Amino acid sequence: MTVEAFSDGLLGWIIRIAGLFWLVGAFMLYRQIRMEMMLDRMTSRIETMTREFEAQGIEDDDDGYGNIDAPVKRAPRTTEERAIDRWTDRDDAARRGWIAAQSVVLGITALAMILLHPMAAWLVALLVIGQGAYFFWREYTARHAPSVESANHARPTTSTVNAGWFSLIVACLVWAAAFRGVLH
Repeated sequence: MTVEAFSDGLLGWIIRIAGLFWLVGAFMLYRQIRMEMMLDRMTSRIETMTREFEAQGIEDDDDGYGNIDAPVKRAPRTTEERAIDRWTDRDDAARRGWIAAQSVVLGITALAMILLHPMAAWLVALLVIGQGAYFFWREYTARHAPSVESANHARPTTSTVNAGWFSLIVACLVWAAAFRGVLH
């Protein structure tokens, strides 16, 4: 066995292992998006129920000693706070849509990598371009956010940036494998 054949075989196995890792990651992304959507629906229902409860009116039978069973009354939300909440909800929905689309590309790319299919080189390019577009979009969104907290929420986390760099490294390995003829 020559060194070239050994390095091609090793490169193929590294790509297969990375593809398996990405396939698991695609399923985890799908699960995360599903959980976030479920939590959003639950939060929306709780907010609706709270508004209905507040609309019914609450009798205040405070005798000066305080009532431990009385609900805590929140200060009414300002129009600015409600606008920020609506902006954040729309932004989260758009972000989840983008991530859902990328998880589909990630899953298909992972399968192509596991099979060492030639389309893996094109799919990994699509994935890396999509991640780059995501980073630019999130920075643009953060710069146009209505508040500092919303801007911090809009920016990608450190783990997301690290995943982007890892994807670029794996993409370079896939492109090297395509160049060397390992993908067949």
